[in-house]
Amino acid sequence: MAIGAQFAGLDMGKLIGGPLTAAADASITLARSTAEFINTVGFNPDQSARTVLFKFEKSDQDPLGNPVRNEMRMEVPMLAIVPIPNLQIDEVNILFDMEVKECEKSESSLDAGAKFSLSAGFGPVKINITGSVSVHQSNTRSSDNSAKYHVDVRATNHGYPEGLARVMDIMAASAAPVLLESRMVDGNGKEVDAASKAKRAALSESYANQQRLGTACKAASEKYEASLTGLRDSINSIANAQRQSIQQKMNTAQGGDEKAADEAREKFSGLLESLDETFSRASSEAKLTVEGAADTDGIPVFTAAFDMKNAKFDPAGDKLTALGEGDAGTAQNYLKQAIENFKTFRQQEEALAEERAKYNDLLMKR
Repeated sequence: MAIGAQFAGLDMGKLIGGPLTAAADASITLARSTAEFINTVGFNPDQSARTVLFKFEKSDQDPLGNPVRNEMRMEVPMLAIVPIPNLQIDEVNILFDMEVKECEKSESSLDAGAKFSLSAGFGPVKINITGSVSVHQSNTRSSDNSAKYHVDVRATNHGYPEGLARVMDIMAASAAPVLLESRMVDGNGKEVDAASKAKRAALSESYANQQRLGTACKAASEKYEASLTGLRDSINSIANAQRQSIQQKMNTAQGGDEKAADEAREKFSGLLESLDETFSRASSEAKLTVEGAADTDGIPVFTAAFDMKNAKFDPAGDKLTALGEGDAGTAQNYLKQAIENFKTFRQQEEALAEERAKYNDLLMKR
């Protein structure tokens, strides 16, 4: 048979596709086993996540720095503490080698024999000759065929699937130790007596109240300062409007001769200086005015509270007059807000001072 004819009967589709089909079936089986493991180990029959309960004691300190012993509880999802069997076939290698060897050796063998004898004499000499003739021929034929078929499959554990990993991250973020019980102890870890517990509890409560009142006092202070800033800005806004009126009249009056222009410049410069003095005083005394007005029952009128007698420019008479209540604008609202915010801040500050005094009294008791 010719060497090429040796390959004619091979089904290469089955040789290559068979292992690949088996690998695909194995992948389905592996995926099914992963799903069964997650469903069986990770979830209860009611589809709730199965968890493991851990209880432990933790040494800590209360807000006052006293030692306490806390009994903690923490529930951890079962799937977070066990390895997930998630084998996946990563690579399939198919190697097929076929080797055909053919060797022929011909040897013919023929055995035949014949004998003969011959005598001759020449004078006194006589010669006898005896002989034989043989033939040998042989024919040998040999052949060798071999084949190698190797399938290499590599599978690795891919750990958490992507979707499960996201779910576990969410569950891990929500898992936190829960305080079951807290016991007050001394420096040696022994529980303290009832009187000491009561004192510590009262101190802790007072300390927590101080923290709360301190936060509220800070917020009230910031709100009060913001209203003061708004009041000062509104005062400066009124001043700028009056300055512009004086400046416009000054520019108009300087259109005559040089002497008249100098007189106008001098007159209006004096008005600007007086105006600046009035509003500068009002802005700098805003805090004193607000805190002084907080002791009264009502809210004072802005123009009276800041003595705005020379705060408005009268272009008809080229002079400064008293600022009217209608000219105050938003300044009156900021004055009201500042007074109310200061009252709230003062109340919070007084409450905080009382709580601090109470705390100090508790510390002095034995």
